[in-house]
Amino acid sequence: MSQTTTVNIRVDEDLKKEVEELYSNLGLTISAAVNMFFRQSIMDEAIPFQPRLIRKHKTLKERLQRFEGEYKFEEWDTGAAVGSEIIE
Repeated sequence: MSQTTTVNIRVDEDLKKEVEELYSNLGLTISAAVNMFFRQSIMDEAIPFQPRLIRKHKTLKERLQRFEGEYKFEEWDTGAAVGSEIIE
């Protein structure tokens, strides 16, 4: 059996409780889950998920404003509902 070592990390107490419950429901301990994370990181030679920023918008209008001006009508764009040419 290989030797083990201790890794000390600081996490929010509520976060720890939530993740302990989640992992317990999955039949895992935090230690087992961290070991899985480390092993998957080595196999992927990367973090095993894609970190990204999630920008939260308060309203649908704010979300749609991100796309305003990005869409340009093409010559073939008739304005008809998609698929309507098949029904005709």
